[in-house]
Amino acid sequence: MTVGAELAAKRGERGLSIDQVEASTRVRAEQLRALEADDYSSFAAPVYARGHLRTYAVFLGMDPDQLIAQLPARVQPPDLAMKVMEKEPRRGFALTTPALTAAGFVLLASIFAGYAWRQITVDQRAMVAAATPFAQAGAPPTPAVSPAIRARPIVVGVRVTDSVWINVTVDGNPQYGDSGRTLPAGSVVYFTGLDVKITSGKASVTFITIDGRTVGAMGVGVATREFSSQTSS
Repeated sequence: MTVGAELAAKRGERGLSIDQVEASTRVRAEQLRALEADDYSSFAAPVYARGHLRTYAVFLGMDPDQLIAQLPARVQPPDLAMKVMEKEPRRGFALTTPALTAAGFVLLASIFAGYAWRQITVDQRAMVAAATPFAQAGAPPTPAVSPAIRARPIVVGVRVTDSVWINVTVDGNPQYGDSGRTLPAGSVVYFTGLDVKITSGKASVTFITIDGRTVGAMGVGVATREFSSQTSS
């Protein structure tokens, strides 16, 4: 089964439409369809295809690194692409002018992909640092966070059994504006981020899941609850 087929199958298991995934991940519908069709030529550069694949996989509760390792060599990060190429049987070839030209193009593309990958890694680290509260004056410096325990986004599902007004903020960004939104009975929506804050007008009919794990109703009356990657495990 290809990477795209695995994504489409997992989305089907969760009963989600492309539009629902687009609303929760901020990845455009056409890019999601391209990933499910294994069409990586639709992306401006391989690094963007890998970045959107990682976001989609995390939202579906899949292992993004395992999926990225299955990608064709042309979409892999430079180090993984070399390993994939080494596994292929070597064939003799003549060093003709077209071959040298193609090799030069591949080298330039690899350099660009490596630079873009480093830039995205730096941006992600900056986002995590920005989400960390400022240290109090005089407090000892906070030790650097090991990559092994770096905060990861969580997927919060909201299911309502009656018509209910909700308001949602993800990482400080309002999802339904200042006035919130009324969901009809039977609605299921998902939100992905490091910190998800939900206010419900009818907490008893508003049920929560985190990364597919059932949490239960929010409570009674009007209630506000906050879920984060630090407290949901």
